[in-house]
Amino acid sequence: MDLLKNSSIGCTKRRLFLLLILNFSDWICTLALLSTGCFSEANPLMQSVVESVPLGFAVKVVLPFSLTLLALHKIRDASSKQVIIANRIVLFGVAVYFLINLYHIFCFSVFFIFLRG
Repeated sequence: MDLLKNSSIGCTKRRLFLLLILNFSDWICTLALLSTGCFSEANPLMQSVVESVPLGFAVKVVLPFSLTLLALHKIRDASSKQVIIANRIVLFGVAVYFLINLYHIFCFSVFFIFLRG
């Protein structure tokens, strides 16, 4: 439980990196599931984005990476209260993307069960 309560800058950096990885894996898994023709993008705001790989790369990789670099730069001067708030926001994002990635695993499982059956 200490892992969830730790609000150090170093922990925030690791959580931001984890958030980037989960975001990237969401994009890759989404592309893989869409390529089967059996799935569609659930997020209406992202439907047009995932139709274009270059746009998807920009929105799901370049933009989050740039925002993470900005956050890492700004967090150096943040107060301890600001770091705690940032940690809570990042943990929420990690939880959301973790659940999205679990959903992708479920979809892959269902797809391969029907493919084999």
